[in-house]
Amino acid sequence: MTAVHPSATPTPAPAPAPQTVVPGDTHSVVPPPVTYDHLARTAGRRWYNGPAALLLIVVTGLLFVIVVGIAVSLASLIAGIPLDADGFPADPAWSTAAGLVTIAAVLPAVLLVVRFVERRRPGTLSSVTGRLRGRWLAMCLVPALAVSALVGVVGVLVDPTQGTFAGWSSFLGVAVVALALTPFQVAAEEYLFRGWIVQAFGAVVRSPWPGVAVSAVLFALVHEGATASVWGFADLVVFAVVLSVVTLRTGGLEAALALHVVHNTVCWVAAAAYGATDSIADYTEVGPGVFVVSTLGTALYAATVLVLARRRGVATTTRPA
Repeated sequence: MTAVHPSATPTPAPAPAPQTVVPGDTHSVVPPPVTYDHLARTAGRRWYNGPAALLLIVVTGLLFVIVVGIAVSLASLIAGIPLDADGFPADPAWSTAAGLVTIAAVLPAVLLVVRFVERRRPGTLSSVTGRLRGRWLAMCLVPALAVSALVGVVGVLVDPTQGTFAGWSSFLGVAVVALALTPFQVAAEEYLFRGWIVQAFGAVVRSPWPGVAVSAVLFALVHEGATASVWGFADLVVFAVVLSVVTLRTGGLEAALALHVVHNTVCWVAAAAYGATDSIADYTEVGPGVFVVSTLGTALYAATVLVLARRRGVATTTRPA
């Protein structure tokens, strides 16, 4: 046995070997993915942001609409186009342009309020990627055109249109204006109803359905004659709900924009052909047959788009910043 001198320094114990940290073993909490309806839940959001944004959207939107209305009236007078009793140009093409531009004036109001009041990127209204996905929008136009054509043919069989061709001069003027301006009018409605309203509710409630329900009813109420016909009101509400569903399930407004643009453009072109542009947004004469055909067509479009989105791997959520 070897003796150890009492004054000798004890040998230090060997240092433990460094441990390898495996990323999968960490206990850090990964935040859950964010769905489209929750994109307004930003870190700096306060309870008063929603009411303040709503008030400013109404005020700013009205200001834009008034400015556009005055500009259209002045342009009509300069061009020598007479005005009707409501202050709109009497010429069908000019009247169509005035109506579409007036509604489109709401779009910049919504985008400005989102940017400067809610302090988030306006692109978060477009999709979970923070931008409008152009390729996906173009893909959605294909089933939108096919379904709209099918619904149009069946609709004529169910409810035959009575009338004669309005003439090429009137038809071409309204058709060109509708093709050029309808996308802006539709964008204003989609960014407000399927975008901002749904996200405003999503900022304070977990379920998207309260926002979907409120936006659908408001969307129906802003259309002329919606409350005069049960079937017309139901048609608008179903249309709005289905557009909200495809928006939520695809993570953006592209699918809703595609169907809405094609639907409205077809309606304008058809109305121009028969000189019935004054009653294009009048839902007082919608009957059960038209309602059933329209609902089936909208459902068919939604099913097709959801299958395409799944196969294409379209992003439906995003990670919080």
